[in-house]
Formats: sequence, structure tokens, C-alpha cells
Amino acid sequence: MAKVFKKGVLGSMAIVLMLSGFLVACSKNEGGSAATTSPSGSNSPSPSKEPEKPAKIRVSLWDRANAPEGQNLGNNPIIKYVIDETKKIGLDVEFVSLPRAQESEKLNVWMASGEAPDVILTYSMDTIFKYAEQGGLWELDSYLAKYPDLIKNNKKALDQVGMYKGKRYAIPALKANTYAGPNMKIRKDWLDALGMKIPTTNEELYQVLKAFKEKDPGNVGKDKVIPWAIPAINQSMKAFFFGPMFGFGVNMDGPSNQFYAPDGNYKNGVFTSAVATPEGKAYYQRMNKLYKEGLISKEFVTDVSSQQFTQQVNSGVAGFVDSNDAPWTMTANTRKSVPTANWVPVEPFKRADGSQVMTVVGDYAMFVAVPKSSKNPDVVMKYLNWMVEPKNLATVQSGIEGVNWKNDGGVRVQIDPETNKKSTWVSASGDLAIVQQGVAPYNKEQLIKSVAATYPDDKQREEYANSYLTFYDIFKKFGKPNTVIDSPRPVAQKTVAAIEKHLYEGISKVIISTDFEKTYSEMVAGWERAGGKDYDKEISDAYKTMKK
Repeated sequence: MAKVFKKGVLGSMAIVLMLSGFLVACSKNEGGSAATTSPSGSNSPSPSKEPEKPAKIRVSLWDRANAPEGQNLGNNPIIKYVIDETKKIGLDVEFVSLPRAQESEKLNVWMASGEAPDVILTYSMDTIFKYAEQGGLWELDSYLAKYPDLIKNNKKALDQVGMYKGKRYAIPALKANTYAGPNMKIRKDWLDALGMKIPTTNEELYQVLKAFKEKDPGNVGKDKVIPWAIPAINQSMKAFFFGPMFGFGVNMDGPSNQFYAPDGNYKNGVFTSAVATPEGKAYYQRMNKLYKEGLISKEFVTDVSSQQFTQQVNSGVAGFVDSNDAPWTMTANTRKSVPTANWVPVEPFKRADGSQVMTVVGDYAMFVAVPKSSKNPDVVMKYLNWMVEPKNLATVQSGIEGVNWKNDGGVRVQIDPETNKKSTWVSASGDLAIVQQGVAPYNKEQLIKSVAATYPDDKQREEYANSYLTFYDIFKKFGKPNTVIDSPRPVAQKTVAAIEKHLYEGISKVIISTDFEKTYSEMVAGWERAGGKDYDKEISDAYKTMKK
């Protein structure tokens, strides 16, 4: 359960890039880049009346550029199911593509022009705050009250977040399995070949990475080994800096950010962003050292879509990562190239004082909001309420029952995993099931059942189940939810876009710099010019009010 300090609303798991001085327009209802338009349909309330047209609803759906060949939002069986079934309750659903890597910019354009879909999505609480403060979102309390099933399904999330100045402006998706989040993983097969143990500190990690580079335990070629794989630092990066940075003593004491790293330390009543802390500097200096020694991806700055990172993992040349992926997912992908590959989770690194720190996701995920340009917010609530019905939720999460999966004692067992990849990609990241992400964590027996079709061998199923149970245990033992700042932050609204843009570029430059001290000083100076100190003061003041 996230630690929430009620003061009006929620903080953020991810702060979205914002346009300075941005004003929300509330004029138009139609527009945007539609991926497909659903066919028209009708329901007749009585023979004596003209058929009523279904109520139009345009729903954002993130485009992660991962559609299989021949598939898109207009050609997918799960999308068709949603469109067809919602017609039965008088809705005409149209999905509108929202590029994940440009989420912030696209939302700002939509909201400024009044062309936003009826359903907009974000992981950023501050984005909700901004649009609510500008009068760009519908208040949803009275509309939500009509749908008790939706309230019941999402109660844990609704109790924590979605409010602004005492009024509800967002419906948070429920996070059914909280044993997930940023985590370090390492190639256990490489460690075994070298006779080394899983590292427990940053210094041990350094020694392991050097051994990976110098001894090439995977026999991939010394010129090909990527001891630590990372992609370009940007909003949609697939690898993070949480684990190693926590190990250096940087905390997640602030409202989180879009940089995918611990955001800073709160000491003696003062919050300081990671970039300006001694612990943060020590971490960046270590990354600079690793880069110079060839221990991290040499061309990471140009890997803006994480394609190179994905290839390094899947082809078996990478030895260590920090990402959101479960270890078994990476093991399965790498084994297509290297059958003996074995990715295992790494416990949080021990700090100088012996403590171990890591975050765990809260009971909420993305936020669903309704722009004022939408004509009928009740239609959105009706759509969300339709989705919490068990059959509909299972379909948008896992595909068509009897086609993509079968029910085995409450466990959804895939029928043909390879075929499913071509049709269930649209729901793989939880982007379609916007009321609930995932299902409650399975026990060992359920985990084994769930992969009966994927792994016919008993030994493989056992390995799969044990991998996930070990993964879950680390989060149970060490994971702590982020603090939620649920009060307005006007300074952040004005400065965060400039700060994050500067850090994306600045930290990359620091890592590859030939003169660390000079480049680091320039980065901190630029952070200050972008409003970094004012940003930190606002957080400090908010905590004083909250009596943190």
C-alpha cells in the first residue's frame, strides 16, 4: 500500500514532459490521429422509435511500435471484440493511437487544440494536476458514483490517488500484482562459468563487469561482450538506473520522475534532487568510469528506441541490466539464441550502512482522465464499467477464451503461445485493460499450470515457477512504495519539462565525458538554470506541510 498524505491529490510515478505556459483549450471534440474508426451501429429501445445511434467514444491506446506484421489497431481480434461487444451497451468505440515515446508532447498538443480523445492516459500524477488546475478535465465524482462495480474493482487504487483539491479528476487503474517494478538482473550462467557470486554491492558489480569483459564467459567474442546493457536516456527507455543508484545512497524521497532513477534525498527538512547530491555525483562518476573502460554499451546515446538494447539482451551478449522485465522473460528471450542462458534477479545492493533499498509498485498504475472537450464523461464511465466485468476484463488482458486461452481452475492457460503473439500483442503491456493491470500473483501450482502449453517439459515449468517466486520474494522482502505528494505543485508544472530535457542530455554527456568534473559541473549549473533549486524547494515545503 502506498504511503499517501492527503492534501488534495496524488504525486506521480512518472512526471511527463510539459510545455511551459501551456493553456488547455476546451472547444473541439473531434480530431486527433485515429488509428481506426469502428463501424456504426444502433440499438432500438422500442419498435415505435427511431433506432438510437451508439454513443461515440474515442479511446487512447499507446503505440509501442511492437505490432506484428499485418497487425494494427484496425486489424486485431481483441480490438474487434471490444468494438462489437460495447455496441451491445450503446457505445461506438474508436481507438486513437498515442505514441508511447512521445506521450507528453502528443497530450499537450491534443489538449491545447481541443482535439483530445474522450479517454486520455498518463502515468504522471503531475500531468493530471496540471490539466485539472487549468480547467481542462471533467470532475468525475458524480459520474463514477453511478457505477458501483467499477468502484468496487478499483477501490484500492481509488482510495489512494486521482483527487485534486478534493475532487476526482482521474480513475486510476488497479495494479493487481504489486510484486513488480525496476529490478537488477544478471546472467547467472556467466557467473557460474567464472566461479563468481551474484554481486551484493556496487564494488562487487564493478569486479563482475570487468570479469565479463576480460574473460568472455559466454564465448561471444571479447569485442562483442556488453557487460552492462543500457539504451539512450529518454522517456521511453527500457533500462533504468534504480538498483546501482540506490546502492550509492541515492533515495526515492521525492515525487518520482520520468528519468527512471532514484530522484533524490530528503534530509533535515530539505529535499535535494539526485543530480545535486554527493551520492548522485559518486554514481555518475562510476558510470563515467565504466564507460571509459568499455563496461557499458558504447553506443547507448544513439539507441533512442531501445532496439540495440533489446538485441543485446536477446542475442546473449549482455551480462547485466536494470529494467522492469521479469528475469524469466529475459531468460526465455535469450535462450532462443543461447539455450543455456539464465537471467536471475539481484537483491538490492548493500550501502555503506548495510541497508538495502528498492521500490515496489503501488496499488495503482496508469490514470484515465476525461478532457473537457469530451461531450459526455458518463460514456467513459460506462466503458470502464463494461471492462470490469470478469469476461470482458479477461478478454482485454489475455485474448479470446477458447481461442487464445482456456480456464484451468482460475488460471488462464495459453492454448497456442506462438499464435497468441500475433493477436494478443495489443494487450501485452496492459494498455488495453485500462481499469486493471495484470492479475493477482499466482502461487507455485498456478504458475506451473499457466505455462502448460508453453513448456510441456515438467522441469521447465518448475524452473519457470521458481524464477517468478524468487522474483516476488525480493519485492516482498525489500520493496517500499514511493511517497505520494498529493498537493498542487505549480513550480514543477512550469519547470519540470526543462529540467528533464536538460537531464536527459546532461547525464548522457557526463557518462561519456573525457573531463568528468567539468561536464558534471556544467550539468548541475544547467539544472539550476532550468529551475532545479526551486523545484526542490517546492518539494521541501510540501513535506513540511505534510509533516513528513
